Amino acid sequence: MRIQSSVMLSLTLSLGMLPASLLAQTPAADESSTSANSGQNQELVDPGVIYNDKNPGSWVGKSVTLRNVMVQDTNRSGNFWVGSDNDHRLLVVRSEDNPNIKAMRFHKGDVITIKGAIQPASRYEASKTGEGKGSMHDAEKSSGIFLMANDISITSSTQH
Repeated sequence: MRIQSSVMLSLTLSLGMLPASLLAQTPAADESSTSANSGQNQELVDPGVIYNDKNPGSWVGKSVTLRNVMVQDTNRSGNFWVGSDNDHRLLVVRSEDNPNIKAMRFHKGDVITIKGAIQPASRYEASKTGEGKGSMHDAEKSSGIFLMANDISITSSTQH
């Protein structure tokens, strides 16, 4: 009887600890699946994930990093578009607060990494950011959003 009690106690303790260890893993799994919703930076290699979303407006306010994306087109203000073509692209506006970014020039075909936050495209935003009304209007018509860049690095440039 003493052996049986000892085995039962040992088994009870082992089984009692098992669920606790499984429960301890659950929050980590939940955190990783909701990291995009919690305001943490989300790293992407395809801007199409954003502009092809059924509701691109759901990205507003989120921090993203677009890694090694190609400049699809540029505009007079020095801001640019990333994406696959004129109908599938995301406007990138350089932050007025960062003189290093404002001094950078980009060319079609440059491969870059961009960190920033998704903002709603509107005439009001065009006046706040210094972006041309035409480009912001194009952003309004396409996805309704743009990326306000806080940090940009050039991986590969078409200019030598």
